Amino acid sequence: MNPYYYLFYRLSRLYNRKGNNPIGPIGAISVLIGLNALVVYSWVLPIMQERAQGTYTKGYMALALAIIIANSLLFLNKRRVGEIMIRYSDESVRSRRIGGFLVIAYVVLTVGLVLCGVKPLN
Repeated sequence: MNPYYYLFYRLSRLYNRKGNNPIGPIGAISVLIGLNALVVYSWVLPIMQERAQGTYTKGYMALALAIIIANSLLFLNKRRVGEIMIRYSDESVRSRRIGGFLVIAYVVLTVGLVLCGVKPLN
């Protein structure tokens, strides 16, 4: 099981029920990965002096843009999305519960780290 694809599958089932809006799940997964990058970025960069000179913001914006572009290239491929949907659509009830728990835990952990871990810029 690829956790990244499974996360996309679950977000797609939540945000794209009719199957005609691929931007919702792509945006959601990009925001979650971007928030994780923000936490890591804010923990690593206080050590560096460039944080105060604005390189922090420019670097993070470049990283966020790269995440969005990578997810768009990955998940706008209709063949790949179809394979992901077919692969995980016949999961068992037990597997669905475990996967749902892991996705919820990941989202809660991500938001919790952002609320507790990101320090404001000086």
